[in-house]
Amino acid sequence: MSDPDLVIGIDVAAARPSTPVAVRTGPPAARGGRGGAAAPATVVEWIEADHRDPDQVAALMDWIGRHEPAVVAVDAPQGYRRPARGEASAGARPASAPAGSHAPLQRVCDRELMARRISLYPVPTRQAVASGESRLPEWMKAGFDYFRRLRRIGFEVPDQPVMPGALGGPPAALEVYPYGAFATLLGALPPSKATRAGLRLRIVALRRAGLEWDEYFDHDSLDALAAALTAWRFQQGRATHLGDPAEGLIWLPVSPSEVLDTYTAS
Repeated sequence: MSDPDLVIGIDVAAARPSTPVAVRTGPPAARGGRGGAAAPATVVEWIEADHRDPDQVAALMDWIGRHEPAVVAVDAPQGYRRPARGEASAGARPASAPAGSHAPLQRVCDRELMARRISLYPVPTRQAVASGESRLPEWMKAGFDYFRRLRRIGFEVPDQPVMPGALGGPPAALEVYPYGAFATLLGALPPSKATRAGLRLRIVALRRAGLEWDEYFDHDSLDALAAALTAWRFQQGRATHLGDPAEGLIWLPVSPSEVLDTYTAS
């Protein structure tokens, strides 16, 4: 049985350890909505898990199992892109592609983000990777593995906004994108997370959203917290999804009315 007041966010990495964080969101009566402001959400525990070490990956799944979160949000794609109609290979353009188009083909959720000027890495098809025409980055491979493992221990990837664990339902595993999360929270594209200005704006956005923590202010930790915030907003029914459920949804920590048509630099 999942804990309705606990969520986990995971910043996925491959060349270094991934950064998971567990966050306590408070009792339902104290959350946002009718009757007052949202109670803050507080970090319970940080860990690290190196995907190159099978023992650490197993330990991460055990850690998630011990916490029994209602939602786990993973900062990585959940699976391959579905081939477009008429797409025979990574180098072929489908019949529906605009003439002269050379842009990488993308998942529906990725196209919806790109249309808003929120950039991200394209996800290849399984066929393109198998043929050697495209490469699957190691961090994406790690994300695929985390989603497979979460499904094995009872998590489901939702195709619509639902209350995780409601009426005995399963806990949820979400695909999230911290850069997109920060853009939608700020209403503008944030500066690089490698800069002081970028880190400061991300910290401000998380604090304003109600997250409380006292250590770890590096960009990996902030991305993990953005993932946890998206899980919390999903738990509250305040998250927005983009994409095609048959291929995979990306969740953002804002309501649909708060998603802008386009984002420019802050």
